[in-house]
Amino acid sequence: MSVENHESEHPHISLSVPEMKPHYDVVVIGSGYGGGIAASREYPTKTIDCFKEVQYESGEIQSGKKTGMYRLYYGGDQAAVVGCGLGGTSLINANVALEVDKRVWDMSVWPEEIRKDKEGIELGYKRAKEMLQPVQYPEHFPELHKLKVLEEQAKRLGPEYAKNFYRPPITVTFENRVNSAGVRQSKSTLTGNDATGVNDGSKNSTLMNYISDAWNHGCEIFCQIDVRRIKKDKETGKWVVFYEWLEDGREEFSSNSLGLYFVTADVVFLAAGTLGSNEILLRSKKFGLEVSQQVGEKYSGNGDVLGFAYNTDLKCNGIAMGDNSPLNFPNGPVGPCITGIIDMRQSSESVYDGYVIQEGACPAPLATMMRNYLKLSNVEDRNKPTNLTFSERFSKFLRETSSSNYQGAMANTQSYLVMSHDNNTGRIQLVNDKINIEFEGVGETEMIKKVNDTLSRASININGEYISSPVWKKLLGSKLITVHPLGGCCMSKDGKTGVVNHKGQVYTGTGTTVHKDLYICDGSIFPTALAVNPLLTISCLAERNVKLAAKDRGWVIDYELVKQPIDWKKPLRTWNLGVTAQSVSLNGGIQFTESLKGYFSTEIVSEDYQAAEIQAKSSESTMQLLLTIIAFDAKALVSMEDHSALITGTMCCRALSPDPLIVTKGKFRLFITDESHVDSKKLMYNLNLLSTNGKKYRFVGFKLLNNTSFINDRKVLGRGILYVRISDFRKQLNTLMAIGSSASQRTSAFLKFLSYFSDVAATHAFTRFRSLMYPKKLPFAQPFYHKPRPEKEMYVTESTDKVKTLIHRFKGGPKGPVLLIHGAAMSYEMWATNLVEHTFLDYLLENGYDVWLNDSRLSPTNAECYKQFSLDAVRLDQKAAIDHIRKITGCDKIAVIAHCLGSISTLMGLLDGSIEGVGSLITSQVSINPTSGFVNIIKRISQLLPFYRHILRQGLFDVNTSPDANLLNRIVDQGLRFYPYPKNQLCNSALCHRASLCYGTLYQHEHLNQLVHDYQGEFFGTVNLTTMNHMLYIVAAQKLVSYDKKDGYVTEENVKKNLNFPICLIHGDKNTVFDIKSSRKSYDTLISYAQNPDFYTIHEIAGYGHLDCWWGNDAYKDVFPKALDHLEKTKDNYGYALKENHDVQGSHVGISDIKKIINEELHKFGNGSLLGNA
Repeated sequence: MSVENHESEHPHISLSVPEMKPHYDVVVIGSGYGGGIAASREYPTKTIDCFKEVQYESGEIQSGKKTGMYRLYYGGDQAAVVGCGLGGTSLINANVALEVDKRVWDMSVWPEEIRKDKEGIELGYKRAKEMLQPVQYPEHFPELHKLKVLEEQAKRLGPEYAKNFYRPPITVTFENRVNSAGVRQSKSTLTGNDATGVNDGSKNSTLMNYISDAWNHGCEIFCQIDVRRIKKDKETGKWVVFYEWLEDGREEFSSNSLGLYFVTADVVFLAAGTLGSNEILLRSKKFGLEVSQQVGEKYSGNGDVLGFAYNTDLKCNGIAMGDNSPLNFPNGPVGPCITGIIDMRQSSESVYDGYVIQEGACPAPLATMMRNYLKLSNVEDRNKPTNLTFSERFSKFLRETSSSNYQGAMANTQSYLVMSHDNNTGRIQLVNDKINIEFEGVGETEMIKKVNDTLSRASININGEYISSPVWKKLLGSKLITVHPLGGCCMSKDGKTGVVNHKGQVYTGTGTTVHKDLYICDGSIFPTALAVNPLLTISCLAERNVKLAAKDRGWVIDYELVKQPIDWKKPLRTWNLGVTAQSVSLNGGIQFTESLKGYFSTEIVSEDYQAAEIQAKSSESTMQLLLTIIAFDAKALVSMEDHSALITGTMCCRALSPDPLIVTKGKFRLFITDESHVDSKKLMYNLNLLSTNGKKYRFVGFKLLNNTSFINDRKVLGRGILYVRISDFRKQLNTLMAIGSSASQRTSAFLKFLSYFSDVAATHAFTRFRSLMYPKKLPFAQPFYHKPRPEKEMYVTESTDKVKTLIHRFKGGPKGPVLLIHGAAMSYEMWATNLVEHTFLDYLLENGYDVWLNDSRLSPTNAECYKQFSLDAVRLDQKAAIDHIRKITGCDKIAVIAHCLGSISTLMGLLDGSIEGVGSLITSQVSINPTSGFVNIIKRISQLLPFYRHILRQGLFDVNTSPDANLLNRIVDQGLRFYPYPKNQLCNSALCHRASLCYGTLYQHEHLNQLVHDYQGEFFGTVNLTTMNHMLYIVAAQKLVSYDKKDGYVTEENVKKNLNFPICLIHGDKNTVFDIKSSRKSYDTLISYAQNPDFYTIHEIAGYGHLDCWWGNDAYKDVFPKALDHLEKTKDNYGYALKENHDVQGSHVGISDIKKIINEELHKFGNGSLLGNA
C-alpha cells in the first residue's frame, strides 16, 4: 500500500516516537483531566468512525483498537468509560465545569493541608477557569428542547427543585474567537456531537488550551504511546518510564511480548487518568516499585447514574446529530451535550446526600442500539405513568411504533446523568495484567434508590417511562456505568491510609516518606466522590500540585495568558530536534517494521557465529530486536551517511541489561554487494543502544539469506545469530508502506499534475459545471485575521411586540455612540467578521468610537428569524436598540449606520416617528426609494417568490446549504448553475448562488478575499418569506410602504419633520440588488422635501457592489473614510459631543429659570423684584 503526504487542515503538534530524546528533565504521562497518553490518531470526522474507536478491557479479555478514542473498562458491578487520545477524556466528556460543594473540602478524608488551604484551592479553580473559559449556554442562542424539558421537569417536581435549576458553565465556545491559549476556535454548531469525540472547533478540550499552550512553550508531545510502568533506577537516581509504541504495524508483533521502549526523567507527573494511573502504579508495584499498599483502594464511580425518560409527551431532541448537517437538521439544534442542571447539593444538611441531575445528548452511533434496548427493556425495569387517558396512551403507542432515531419515541426521550456520593469502597486490581474493577453493591445503596426515585417522578410527571441503569446489565453485565471514575491513588495523611500526600507525591510505604520526584495529578487522587462533574476540580488540584512542585524546586511558572494567536509554524519556544518527520520532504521512501530473534553469547567473541549461538542456547541467552525503519527518501536505503532515515526500536537482551534497551540513533543500508559471499546481498545495521542505567552500546550487524547477525564495537562484547521467522516475515510484509520511491509513484505524481492542470483550465472554461463548493464546517482550522478589541459588552432588549434581541458593545473611545445595523439573514458579524483583514468595526474602534451592533430578528442568531414577520415589525427592533443605547449612554441622540433591509426598517421607524434620538444616519445600498436591479425585476415579474411560497409551500429560505440538503434544495442548488450572474461574477459557491437568487449578486468577487467568500456561511442564514414579500411590495412601489401596501411612510411632512438631520447615502455603482438609481432617487426626494437640503449627501462607490462596500479588500480605503467623514462632520448633532454641549447650555437655562420662578413668587407677595435680568 502507499501513503500520500498531504497537509492536514488541523495543526499536527505531536512528534513521532523516533524523535523522542532518551532523557528529559520532566516527563508528564497524560494529556487530559483524566486521560492518558495512550494513543493518538486522526480524530474521527464522521460518527460512523466512532465504532472503530472502542477498546474493551476486563480482567479476562481485551479486545478492540488499542489506539481507540473510547476505552471501556468492565467490572462486575460497575463499568467505566474513559477517553484516550491527545486530550484524554476531555475529548469526549460533557464539558460541565462546576466547583464542588465547599463542604467537600472539609471532609476528614482529606489531608489537613488541603482542608486548611482554602486560598490555594480557590487559586487553583481560578487558574483552571482562566484557561478552560467555561460559560453558560447563552440566553440569546436557539432554544434547546432537552434543556427546556429539564427546566419543566424541575418545576413539576416542586419548588425545591425548580429553584435549583440553572444553566451550568460548560467548556464550549459560542463565538468565533482566539482563546486564552492563543488557539483559534469556532462557535458551537449545536450538534450534540461533543461527547462523541467529533469536535466542531468549539469544544474546549485540553487539546485546545493546556496542551497547545505547552506545545507553544516548547513541550515535546508524543502520542500513540501506552505507558506500562515506571521505576526508579538505583544507579542513576532517575525515573525510567517504560512504554509501548502503538504505531500501525508494530501491533502485528505485540503478541510476541517484545521489549518496551523507555525514556528517563528527573521528575515524573503521572496523569494518565484514574484507571490509567492506577494501572501503571499497580504494574510498577508488581515490578518492584515501593508504594503504598493502598494503591487501587477507595475507588469511586462518583455516584454516577445514567437513566432515561422514555417516550414522554414533550419533545426532547436528545440524540446527537451525528453526520447530519446542522444546516438542515429537521429537529433543530441539539445543543452541547449538557446545558442544564438541577443542583440538589445544598438541599440536605449532610453533604453526602447531595446530588445533581443533568440532561444529556445520546451519541449518534449509540442511538439505534439504545432505541432497541429502551423499546424492548423488561417491564420490571420501567416505571410507567398510571393515570393516562386513552388518548395519551394511544399517542404513546403511535410514537413508539413509528419511532426512529430522530422521530417518535426517541425524539421524546430525555437522557439523565446524575452525580452523587457513593461510599468509594471500590477496588481496582490487575487481573492477568489487565485492569478489573470491583465495586460490590454499588447499585443497591440508599443514595442510588433515592436518585432513581427522583428520576422516576421526573419522568412520570411528563408522561414518560423511567428506565433506570439496569439497562446496562443487558449491555455490559454491570448494574451501573460511570464516566467519572475517581480514587485508587487517594490523597491522605500517610501511606497507611492513602497513596499520595497533599502535593500529589507518591508515598514509598505506610509512613510519610515520599518519592519526591513522582507526582500524580488526576482524578485518582480524590479520596471521595464529588457529586458533580469532576473536570474543574481535577484541574484545580493539578494546578495546585504543579505550583507546589515548582516552588519546591525554585522554578518560576509564568501564568501570563498568551496575548496573540499561536503561530503553528513557529511556537514561542523550540528545541533542536535534528532530522524530524516534519523537516524532511517525502520524495519517495519506505517504512517497515521487522522482528529479529535469536541467541547472543558473551562467552564466545570470535567470528564463529554458530559456536556462539550454540553456547547462548545452552544458557538461554536470548536476544530480540524490534525495529522500525523510516526512510524519507529512497537514497536513505543505499547510503549509511544519509541521516534522513529514522530508525527506532528496542532490544531485549538479559546478557546486556535486565531491562529493554532502546535505539537512540541508527543507520541502515539496503542490498549491499557482499564481497565475502558469492552472488550475495546484505542489509547493514548500525545502531546506537541505550540501557536504563545509562550504559551505551553499539550494534553492528548484517543480514544474509541465512539471517546472520553480529555485535561489534571497539571491544567485541559478544556474537550471535538472529532469525526472521516465517510468521514474523509475513507480519513484516503487512507493515511495509511505500512512500513514493517507485515508478508507479512517479506515474501517480504525473497524473495528479495532469488532473490539477486540467482542473485549473476547466475552472475558467466550464465554471458552471464545476463541483459545487459548500460552506466550510471548521473555520477555526483556517487562518483568519485577529485584532485586539475592547472587551465586548452584551445587552438584551425587548421590542414593544415582546421580541428579544441582542446588542453588542465595543467601547473604543469617547466618540459616538454609533449603532451598526445589519441586513437580511445576517448577524452583527457582517461588521465584525475576522474573515477580512480590515473590518468597519475595527476601523471605527481605531478612530476612537463607542460602537454598538445589534442582532435584530433578521439575524440567524435570533430564533425569531424562523418566524414570519414584516419589515414593519423589524423597525421595532431598531427602535428598541436605539432607545437602549440612549438610555445606557445618556445621550439624547446617536449615530446610526444601517445596511440593506436594516436601512429600510430604520427609515420606516424614523419616518413614522416611532424611532427618535438619531442625530446622524448613513444608509448603505438603499434608502427611501428602493429600486431593484434588472435581474431582480425579472424575478419579481416571473412570480418566483409566490411560486416558492404557495406552490412549493415553503415559508423560509436559507442561503446556507450542504450536499446533504433535502431534494428541493439540491434541485435549487443545481439549477442555480444557470442563474444569470453579472459578467465575471460566476463562481462555484452554492451559498453565493443561493444568495444571488434570494437577494441578487451581493458583491463584486474581485474585491473579496477567498476566506470570506468560502466561509460567509458563518454569519449568513435564514430569511422568512413574509419579509421578502414585503420587500417586493416596496420595490414595486419604489418607495417605503407598509406590509398592507399603505403609503404612509414617505410623505413630505414626514421627511421634513423626522428626517431633518444629516443623512449620508452610500451605494455601490455596480450593485445588482438595489440599482444605483434608487439612492439617486432617494437623494432627490430628500432634497425636494427637506427643510435643509445641505443635510443630505450621497456617495456612489465606483466599481463596488452591495456587501463588498464593507467586506472588500480595499474598502477601508475606498468606503470607510467616506463614512467616517460623515460621522466626524456631524458629531455635534449626536452622541457625547452633543451631550456635553447640552450640559453646558442646560446649566445656563437652569439659572434663568430659577430667577424667573423666584421673581414671580415675590411679586405675589408684593415685594417687587429682587433679581435682575443680567
